[in-house]
Amino acid sequence: MPYPFSKGVFICGAPIVVNRESTEQELEQKRLILQKSLIEITERADDYFKVKIYDCNS
Repeated sequence: MPYPFSKGVFICGAPIVVNRESTEQELEQKRLILQKSLIEITERADDYFKVKIYDCNS
């Protein structure tokens, strides 16, 4: 929960349309597109405030 008057940013990506009759292969392609999009959006949000998150496992 953010503190009162703290800064925030909302970043949206392009819509990802998934057909109801998609095959497993098509669904996997959409999942990969979604994953890539979420990573890019997270990086944009981090860059917005110049915050870098470091992976402790690497």
